[in-house]
Amino acid sequence: MRAPVIASLLLGSRDAGRLRSWYEEALGAEADVDGFLHFGPVAVLIDGREDLAEEVVEPGRVILNHEVTDIEAVARRVEATGAPCVAAIEYREDGGAWFATYGDPDGNLVQLIQLTPEYWAKRRSRQAGSPVRSPLRDGSCAVRLPAADLERARRFYADQLGLEPAEERPGGLSYECGGTSFVVYQSTGRASGEFTQMGFYVADIDSTVAELRERGVQFEEVDRPGMRTVGGIADIEGHYPSTGAVGERAAWFHDSEGNLLGVAQLVMAA
Repeated sequence: MRAPVIASLLLGSRDAGRLRSWYEEALGAEADVDGFLHFGPVAVLIDGREDLAEEVVEPGRVILNHEVTDIEAVARRVEATGAPCVAAIEYREDGGAWFATYGDPDGNLVQLIQLTPEYWAKRRSRQAGSPVRSPLRDGSCAVRLPAADLERARRFYADQLGLEPAEERPGGLSYECGGTSFVVYQSTGRASGEFTQMGFYVADIDSTVAELRERGVQFEEVDRPGMRTVGGIADIEGHYPSTGAVGERAAWFHDSEGNLLGVAQLVMAA
């Protein structure tokens, strides 16, 4: 059995609005429609509660670790909010990483961590006597979608899908969705468009398909043995046991560059 995946962390607060605003200002997070602040694959939900003290009694019991690529820049942003510095930026030789710790408005500890090449060298050394484990298993997956015309692709993802790049560089656009990311990049290659290259899981596929159609997205109709769409949506039996689903409802469309993308909603057991 696969270990359960931690999808979110709940922070209780007497003043949830104030605390949420601090995380948005200090760390650049943006709350989704349900109030979740997405930090990579783990989201933080700040919930208002009246049965708590105004300030955390034991702040060291739970520490929110945030991995950053420029600890000095993030530290300046955090300090600009007036957050108290619990531990200034320091390099820890034993760990091979930079650390800094601050307190949020409720007294929770937020630790910034910047890993270095020394950290990875030390980690490889620690792994030397351990059972063989693929280095990819602890990595993260990244989707790359080719685009013959990057500006055309930018317009499609903005106008038809309502997505704006979270970051960009010459020849590439990076998007974030629900704590995951994908990249659209300038390429002389061409997508075949004959198989699904990337999929989005949504809570309500009917409303998603309807809204995307209003934006101009054209969904594919499929009619072949074992797969038939009705109104652009197909019912698919079976799913991975860890999801607890018995199937999914799915729909497909091409982006402006010919990449075939899918949207799906899990069907849970009754």
